[in-house]
Amino acid sequence: MSTVLADTVRENLIRTLGVIKKREVGPELADDDNFMRALNMDSLDAVELTVRLSSDFGVEFGAEADDLDALESLTALIDLVTRRSAR
Repeated sequence: MSTVLADTVRENLIRTLGVIKKREVGPELADDDNFMRALNMDSLDAVELTVRLSSDFGVEFGAEADDLDALESLTALIDLVTRRSAR
């Protein structure tokens, strides 16, 4: 995985999560955090995230059985978006 691409995806995901939570979230998140828990995201936030993954990144979330694993940490979500964007 390209470090530049991963850094760009990270920045965009943090921006997207900030839009969903309606606040600056970057300082609250470490790469290994469970961002769902750290940001106190509810099911509506999760739905909005999946919609934004599709519209902002062209990534269909839920297309594969292990997609939910990507919600375990910011790093896992970055990896999923980076892999799917490279296809």
